[in-house]
Amino acid sequence: MAEPGGLGPDPRRVRDLRGLAGELDLCRVRAAAGTLRTRVSLEDLVRLVGLPRSTLHRYVTGRTLMPSAVLDRIVIALGATPAEQREWNEAWYRLHGGGAPSVVPWCLPPPARGFTGRARESAALDGLVPSGEGVVLAAVTGGPGVGKTALVVHWAHRVRERFPDGCLFVDLCGYGPDRPLDPAQALGTLLGSLAPDEPVPAEPPVRVARYRSLLARRKMLVLLDNASCAEQVRPLLPGAGAGMVVVTGRDDLAGLVAGDGAHPVGLDVLPPQDAVALLENLLGPGRASPGLAWRCGLLPLALRVAALGGRVPAEGLGWLETGDPRTDVRTVFSWSYRAVADADPEAAALFRALGRHRGADVDLAIAAALGHTTPERAGRLLATLVRANLVQVVPGGYRLPHLLAAYAAELSADAGLRSARGGCERLPLPPASRGLVS
Repeated sequence: MAEPGGLGPDPRRVRDLRGLAGELDLCRVRAAAGTLRTRVSLEDLVRLVGLPRSTLHRYVTGRTLMPSAVLDRIVIALGATPAEQREWNEAWYRLHGGGAPSVVPWCLPPPARGFTGRARESAALDGLVPSGEGVVLAAVTGGPGVGKTALVVHWAHRVRERFPDGCLFVDLCGYGPDRPLDPAQALGTLLGSLAPDEPVPAEPPVRVARYRSLLARRKMLVLLDNASCAEQVRPLLPGAGAGMVVVTGRDDLAGLVAGDGAHPVGLDVLPPQDAVALLENLLGPGRASPGLAWRCGLLPLALRVAALGGRVPAEGLGWLETGDPRTDVRTVFSWSYRAVADADPEAAALFRALGRHRGADVDLAIAAALGHTTPERAGRLLATLVRANLVQVVPGGYRLPHLLAAYAAELSADAGLRSARGGCERLPLPPASRGLVS
């Protein structure tokens, strides 16, 4: 950035290699302030950057345009701030002719077969596409198997022409058999799509700066699928531009809404008519029935599994097994449950306890009785389950969706079998609460 009086380095002034060399020289002068030297010597820069002296000399004198990763290392060694690193990246791309990629990246997976419904949610996303400058952030959230990825991928293919500079996609693995993707790893994937011929910087802050610099001049769509939390997403948000970021997650991502201005788009199970339409798209006309749709709990994942040949509805979740952890309904549910169990074992215990309830809905009193705890504590635990989209808020209380209720019942039965006492599972009460509930 420019310093007061315009005497310091300012990469925004760079228009050619000579200008690049001059601004880098001003960086060397500034970095030597407070010493007895007028500038950081070439020998010191060789030691800091780790390049041969002759190679570095060609770069800093403007004889050859250095790779962008080398420029990153030089300006970081000379004390550039993250904001300045971004401006140096932009200067490099001006010289390199990188204002627009030779190949527009389009990294979406194929749309789901037979996709239907979601008109309201698609219209909400349509209305968020920016018409001018500024990056718009949307958070598409919902329970396991509700079809978040299917929606955003189908929508993105449909609005492709509204993002002339392309689309990026990365699975953050927030829920699944793999560990959640570290933001630095995700940035490596995104940078590989944006600039496939350039090395990915090793330092995470430089990755962020490069990523944001590349997006600053483009109208792109970025889909960050399967996020575990807001903290996983924030380093992947562009700093400027005219594009859109759509994040999907099972958590309600309230941190992105409150702290980053994300527009929430919530998903529930399909309306009955859309559920039957999805089955017909997969099975063929006349082969679907409302009864099968209801047995699937109107859940898109279950509807797709049920459309596999020879599926006969039965009690529990066994008839929805596939052998593939990414489509097996019980396994997909387990990822959300385990995330809650790791973060709040008491909330997980209440979820299991709700599986013993035979009615459709529960209120605080019923939940407290099932969990052998206080209504106040039950309310806190239910709020955790609601944020995880394992429990829904309904008028007068709470509800476990049909198949999640079956899963909770299975967990409760398994816990009962493992219990040496064979009695009801109880939530441990803190010392101040003991004696309030028998």
